[in-house]
Amino acid sequence: MISRKAALPRPTDTSGGKKRARKAAKKPPPYVYGPIPDDTFGAASAPPLPKGPQAPHLIPTVRFAHLINNPDVYSAAATLPGSSPVGRRPHHPPVVYLIFLCSISIFGSARSTASHFQHEDWWEPVRAAIRTHMGDEAADALKPAGPTRSNWNHYFRRHLKPAHDKIRDISSKLWIEQALAHGMLSETGKRTSRVRPERQQVIHGDATVAKPQSGHSAHKTVDKKTGEVRHHRVHEDAGVTVEGGGNLVYGNKFLSTAVRLADTAHSRVILALESVRHRSPEDDPQRESEGIALVEMVKRIIARAPGTKAVTYDAALRGKHRAPLISQGLLVFTPQHDGLTPQSLLRHKEGPCAHDLYVAEARVCERRITVDGKTTHYTPLPVEELEHREGKSSTRFYHRITINCPVKTHTLHIRCDETDEDRQIDPKTKKQRFNRTEHLRQVPPDTPAGRRLKGFRQDSESIHSRFDQSYPHKRVPAYGARGALLIYLGYAWLNNSITRALNAIFS
Repeated sequence: MISRKAALPRPTDTSGGKKRARKAAKKPPPYVYGPIPDDTFGAASAPPLPKGPQAPHLIPTVRFAHLINNPDVYSAAATLPGSSPVGRRPHHPPVVYLIFLCSISIFGSARSTASHFQHEDWWEPVRAAIRTHMGDEAADALKPAGPTRSNWNHYFRRHLKPAHDKIRDISSKLWIEQALAHGMLSETGKRTSRVRPERQQVIHGDATVAKPQSGHSAHKTVDKKTGEVRHHRVHEDAGVTVEGGGNLVYGNKFLSTAVRLADTAHSRVILALESVRHRSPEDDPQRESEGIALVEMVKRIIARAPGTKAVTYDAALRGKHRAPLISQGLLVFTPQHDGLTPQSLLRHKEGPCAHDLYVAEARVCERRITVDGKTTHYTPLPVEELEHREGKSSTRFYHRITINCPVKTHTLHIRCDETDEDRQIDPKTKKQRFNRTEHLRQVPPDTPAGRRLKGFRQDSESIHSRFDQSYPHKRVPAYGARGALLIYLGYAWLNNSITRALNAIFS
């Protein structure tokens, strides 16, 4: 039997000693773009922001102690499925298996975790922590040693996987409460500009493709030389995804969002995780695409944390995804897509003056054409302020721009959010008249304020990098998208337990 995935292209292997082909140089645009003005987004002469402190290394014993002493772990375990009157009964209470799940990200695999839990140096601290958080009766009822690998495989397969969505939701709820307790995603007394929100008020997110345990996409392969038939275990939910730069990667795609304190090591709180679709809706109807999943995830977060000011993401978030988040009152920052052409915005006429305004490279510009008609110039206009106006059902954002005309200085307010006119369908093209949030940004990327927000998003790359490095050969030790998501949830619990232990909690 040959799996459908056998026909999928495999990730490109660049480790064979061959030099990578150089990427073709970007073709210059067919117009001249003027200098970026100094305005509310910052000045070109502004010094770069200082780097934050380096996080000290934590040994496994310390990380394990922070995990088992996190009171939220015991709150989450109270919602896990327990013993059933039918079938094989679990050998340990649910809290032990949740601690086991999280500990896989410390020890690298379920096999290694089970071996550690058989030793009293690791099992006795678990018993002591359960005594502290659940009482003497629960601690005394524990077995002399922790779960074996057989115990774990049974509970993971029969109980945790079917309840993965419940575990995901209760975990996210507790993580958002933890972030609020640390003073994140909350209103502060400090007065700040809309374009420069405080670090702890900005959600950063990203998606990653995690390598499965098996890299095979076919259940059976035949050696062309010897004719030997080999059978393989295949990760049924994995597929090929194109990452940034055009690289093909094989695995499952996961979306994460997080927040952290400014200039504070070990202060990151992962807020939510989700497994997202990386194939066609026909092949994977149960999961949403990356952009849609992020929008829904952020909406759930801000419903519990209304102090959130901004969201940063990569170029996978397009204008149609940014629009609903902007209408919720958020500043949404992503890099600009290549290949976007300048779009006509309006013609401003006032007395003898006439100015053709276009959107080029994420901001409002004035278009001028040379006398011979051969060269088009786009001059970026300075933005005095990003204005914010709340309505009954949505929020509007405006760029207050100035046009330094020889006759007089003109001041205009340009909407940055999607308007009713934008949503209308053009009868000629059968498309939306103007995708405003795709072309015009609240904060243009190529500005000091834009580069600051882009730097915040890099923390998501660190999350995924540390997640990959937690397991041998950077392969998630579980089969299936649900199993891999549970492993990622365990990693997030470990990360947030460290944050809780090393940073102050406010009531």
